[in-house]
Amino acid sequence: MTRLILKCFFLLVLSSHCYSQNFKAELIAGVSTSQVSGDQLGGFNKLGVKFGASVNHFINSASRGQLALYYIDKGSNDVNSNFKIDLSYIETSWCIQKTSKGFIYEAGLLFGVLIDGKTYDIYGYEDLQKNDFYKFDIGAKLSAGVKLKANLTMFWELSNSIPFFPIQNHPGGAAYGLNKGKYNSILSFSFRYLFSK
Repeated sequence: MTRLILKCFFLLVLSSHCYSQNFKAELIAGVSTSQVSGDQLGGFNKLGVKFGASVNHFINSASRGQLALYYIDKGSNDVNSNFKIDLSYIETSWCIQKTSKGFIYEAGLLFGVLIDGKTYDIYGYEDLQKNDFYKFDIGAKLSAGVKLKANLTMFWELSNSIPFFPIQNHPGGAAYGLNKGKYNSILSFSFRYLFSK
């Protein structure tokens, strides 16, 4: 898996150099706070990391498209017990960015591949019967950023699994309208470093 990540990162950076007139590479590093909708808990109490890279395609002075590839932690955490859902994904996102009045706004779609998913009971023991997570997480995101320096931007991002694509079924396979199961909800904070203007 590490080799795959390194190869994808290398291809992202290489593509930005091959088409340097329109494509720019960017590093992403930050933290994620998350919850799992449908696990009977509330609050973005699961802390994790987010890191990777992206390639930006400049459309005009105010707009650009972006393809990103990164590792991100997701899941859920009960602050009153040892119950925890611990999920790790390799995720890619496709989005459009728009600059307006000093802010950068972003909207797009996400596709994550689960590389590890575990559930721990209230005593902190792994619950093997509840580790039946789907392999993929399909979601959407909205984010806003502000430039700190010419090449450095700070972003706040909200993302959520799309209702038609749960990450895990409810117990007994119950479904309620669009609520087909459990979903990831993430608030993340990250820095992005653009290699060149």
